[in-house]
Amino acid sequence: MRTSRLLLVILASALLLSAASSLMQPAHADAPTTQVDARRAFYLTKGRFNGGKALTACATGYHMASIWEIKETALLRYDNTLGRNDGDSIHGGPPSITATDSTGIGWIRAGSNLTNCKQWTSSSASDFGTQGALFINPNNNSEPNWAVGDGGICDVVSSNTHLGVWCVQD
Repeated sequence: MRTSRLLLVILASALLLSAASSLMQPAHADAPTTQVDARRAFYLTKGRFNGGKALTACATGYHMASIWEIKETALLRYDNTLGRNDGDSIHGGPPSITATDSTGIGWIRAGSNLTNCKQWTSSSASDFGTQGALFINPNNNSEPNWAVGDGGICDVVSSNTHLGVWCVQD
């Protein structure tokens, strides 16, 4: 009788341990996990915008970027869905400018005293604003750099350029 009680206790303990073990395992232990890229997103608009439209060019949840918000692109994630991805940039990030390709140029806030299309309200050919672009020099092995400068004509139609707007996630 003692032996049967002892066997019963051992069997009950084994069943409890087995049940507890199965409860502690995730439902799909061998299912792949999806990692979310938590880096802040940025992009260069696909559309072309006059300087007076730059502040409203970005998608909901984004705003016109300051160079200081997006200068360190390695800390950010380029949004290929919203942004331009011309040439060789489709999976790796924004288009850049070279001597023969200027599709990577866009309006950008510089945080300076520049007139910037009269604080981004003018689309006149007589006003100027700040443009920014990632610049790659194919003749040397340097890292990509930002080229930022004043002088973009606020009316992109008269300047015949394809100026987008650099946008960053709120």
